[in-house]
Amino acid sequence: MDTLQSFLPPAKGYLPYYMLITSILAVGNTIQSYMTLHYSRRIYGGKFVPNSSLPAKSATFDPDDSTQKLVPASTSNSKEARAQDQVTPLAARLFGTYTIISSIVRIYASYNLHIAPVYNITLWTYVVALAHFGSECLVYKTAHFAGPVGLTFFFASVGITWMASQYSFYVEM
Repeated sequence: MDTLQSFLPPAKGYLPYYMLITSILAVGNTIQSYMTLHYSRRIYGGKFVPNSSLPAKSATFDPDDSTQKLVPASTSNSKEARAQDQVTPLAARLFGTYTIISSIVRIYASYNLHIAPVYNITLWTYVVALAHFGSECLVYKTAHFAGPVGLTFFFASVGITWMASQYSFYVEM
C-alpha cells in the first residue's frame, strides 16, 4: 500500500485524485483516438450532407474550402447514402492530441495545485473541454448530449465547479 501511495499526489483534499483519475481515463481515450474511429463516432455521430446552397466554384470561391460545405442532415434526408458523420482519421488524431495535452496538464497539476498559474491553466482545460462539446452539440450539431458526451459534460462541470470553489483551499498565496 505504501508503494501505491508514493505515486499519488501529496496534496490535501480530493481534487488532486479526481484530476489524476480523469487524466488516466483521458490517456485511454487518446489511445483509442489513434487506433480506431469507432469511439470517436460514438461522440461525433451527427449526420451531414453536402450544402447545396453554396455557390458554384469560381475564381474567388471554392465550395470545398468552405467551413459550411456540410450541413446537418434533416430527418427526411438522413437516410440518404451520402449522409455521413464528420469523423476522419485526421480529426480523431487531432482530438487525441488535444486530449493527451489536457491530460498531461491535469496530471502535472494534480501534484502542483498549490501553484496559482498551474491551477488556472488546469481550470481552463476543463472550460475549453466544456465549451468544445457544448458547441459541437448546440452549434455544429456533430454531437448529441447523451452517453459519452453527457459524461464529458459531467466531468468538465465537476472540475470547473470544484476548482472555482476551492481555489483558496489549494493555491498558496
